[in-house]
Amino acid sequence: MTSSPIKTAFKIFLQWIGAFIGFILSLMIADMLSPLPKNITDAAPAVGFLSLPAAMLFNGAVNAAILTWAARRSSFKGFALWMQLAALSFGAQTFLTQIETGYFLHAFPLLQGNFEVYRFILRGLVTSLLFTLLVALLAGGFSRKPREDAKFIVDTDRAVKAGAGLAAVYIALYMLFGYYVAWQSQELRLFYGGPVQLNSLIAQWTVTLMTIPELPVFQYFRGILWILCLIPLFKGFSGGRVELVVLSALALALLPTAQLAFPNPLMPAEVSLYHFWEVSVSTGIFGALCAWFIPMLRKV
Repeated sequence: MTSSPIKTAFKIFLQWIGAFIGFILSLMIADMLSPLPKNITDAAPAVGFLSLPAAMLFNGAVNAAILTWAARRSSFKGFALWMQLAALSFGAQTFLTQIETGYFLHAFPLLQGNFEVYRFILRGLVTSLLFTLLVALLAGGFSRKPREDAKFIVDTDRAVKAGAGLAAVYIALYMLFGYYVAWQSQELRLFYGGPVQLNSLIAQWTVTLMTIPELPVFQYFRGILWILCLIPLFKGFSGGRVELVVLSALALALLPTAQLAFPNPLMPAEVSLYHFWEVSVSTGIFGALCAWFIPMLRKV
C-alpha cells in the first residue's frame, strides 16, 4: 500500500526538520571538541554577508535539504549509505574548500605558522560524520525495509574519459567565473594582492600564470576530486536523470559555499559574498555536467 502524497510530504518535512537540528548540533559538537583559537574568534566580525543566526539557518536548511534528498534517493543501506553521504558532505563542503585555502595561504595571515587549516578539516570531518549518520538513520537507511534499486551505473572507462575532459572544463569555469564574478570586486582583488584597476581577462590570467604557473594543474586535480565526491551519489541514485542533474548541481553549488555566509574572521564580507556567487554558479554548472556525462542508465 503506497502512502498518500500528503503523508509522504509530511514525512519528508519531519526528516528535513530532524536533519536541520542535527546539522546545528553536529556543528556545535565539532566546535566543542576542537574550538577555534582566541585570536581567530576575536577577529570575527559581528556579521558576514548574513548575520550569524541567518547564516546558521541558511547552512542548516541547505545541508538538511541536500543530504536528506540524497539519502531518500539512495539505494544503499547501513554503513554504505552513511559513507556515501559522508563522502558528499565532507568532500564538497570541507576537503575541497580547505585544500584551496591551504593553496592560497598567503592571503590568510591568521592561518600561517599554525595547524588551523588541518583543524578546519578535522572539524568538518566530525560534523559530516555525525550529521550524515543522523540523516541515514532518519531516512531509514538502517531499517530492514527494502530500498529502491539504483537506476545508474558508473562505468570505469566512461568515467575516466569523461572525467578527464570535465576536469579541463572545470579549469575554464574557474577562470571565467573567477574573473567575471569574483575579480570584479576591487576589495577581493586587493585581498589577494591583485591590481587596484581591473585588467582584461587575458592580461590578468597572463600575470596569474606567470606568478603561479602550477595553478591550472592544481585546479585540474581539484576538478577530479569534485567528481570523486559525486561518484557515490551517482552509483546509488534511484531517481531519474534530470533529478540527478539538479541534485548534483545544487550539491556542488551550495555545500561548498553556504558556510561563506557566516561572520568570517579570515576575509571581509564582500570577499565572502563575491566568492559565494563565483563558486556557487561555476561548481553548480560543473556538478550538472558531471551528472549528465558520467553515470549511465542501468540496463533492465
